[in-house]
Amino acid sequence: MTSPDTPSFTRVSLSYPEPHMQSVGVVCVRARNEKVASTGSPYLVLTLGHRDGSATVKVWSNDMPAWQEVREGDALWVRLLGKAGSNGFAPEWTVQEFSKLSPEHPIRDDLLPACPIPFEELRARYDALRDLLSNPAQVLLDVVMDYVGAENYWRAPAAERMHHAVAPYGLVWHSVEVAEVAVATARAIPTYAPQLSVDALVLGALLHDLGKIREYEVVPGVGIRRSVLAEARYHTTLGIEMVATATAIHAARLEAAGVPAWLIQHVYAVIESHHAQKEWGSPSSPASREAWLLHLADQTSAKLSALSATLERATPMDAEAWYRPAEPRARPLQRFDLLQAAATTPASALAVGGRESSQPMLEGDSAPDEVAYDDRITIIINPE
Repeated sequence: MTSPDTPSFTRVSLSYPEPHMQSVGVVCVRARNEKVASTGSPYLVLTLGHRDGSATVKVWSNDMPAWQEVREGDALWVRLLGKAGSNGFAPEWTVQEFSKLSPEHPIRDDLLPACPIPFEELRARYDALRDLLSNPAQVLLDVVMDYVGAENYWRAPAAERMHHAVAPYGLVWHSVEVAEVAVATARAIPTYAPQLSVDALVLGALLHDLGKIREYEVVPGVGIRRSVLAEARYHTTLGIEMVATATAIHAARLEAAGVPAWLIQHVYAVIESHHAQKEWGSPSSPASREAWLLHLADQTSAKLSALSATLERATPMDAEAWYRPAEPRARPLQRFDLLQAAATTPASALAVGGRESSQPMLEGDSAPDEVAYDDRITIIINPE
């Protein structure tokens, strides 16, 4: 049992600060932007984070000199304090203390959660889908992979943070799921199954997000971020361009294999329309049975991934953060699962590094000379 003077420690995402809450641990500077206030004074906006969450903090002009040598991608030891948001905004963190860590600190290469599917299993599922294709469709898939580089396809993430935001294998994981959902759905509805092309479904699914190879990049100390090219282009148009270039370069090979023009055109159409609306980044809406089915399969995979990632990171403290009395019907599934987690999570699971929180994990008020890698997980000192 802890004494009344012993603070309690809880692992929690950086994303949910509360007033008077202290957060101590190792983070990376995932973004650093210089701004100018309406008064003309400069200030910094920093995104600090690790694999369990991110937080935006502001550094005002009088504190900026201490941050001049801190750059995007740097590893830091920080002590943060939560404060009430101004003008009705959500609570936010302020930096109380920090120290710069070694450029070789392992957290810089460990900002992303790992793909939960082993490579061997993912490869087997991909190969099983490829085996469903006719020989001409397999040649078309191989032509595209030869052009973009299969290693780039397997290394790419599927998103910056919303769904399948892992690297490597994020893009393949999502694309395989979309193909499996689409094929399973087609087989489950006998009325429409004879009207659907397996080649169009599987090829469209495996290539629908191809443009994300160029839309995202993985940077040590920063994680996944949009590339410079993505500031002007979206993965729908990038993907069409990549397939068009690949088929133009290998036109003779495609002709020799008997790849029909309609199949190539359908791949273009699926890539262009898989988000269904211009507001969501698609220049056109789905115009075939296969394209509509792939849009729905894409949504299913993406939404389940995003929701699962949220619930897997949940702690009992998140249960309160997600629940808003003013919005009793908002996100009922998250609220249910988070409250269930709050009711069933053993105390030992909340300890830093899996240990019971019977003793303080930090000693002293200054930053340690060496920070153990396990301390990259933020430690929250709950206010009394």
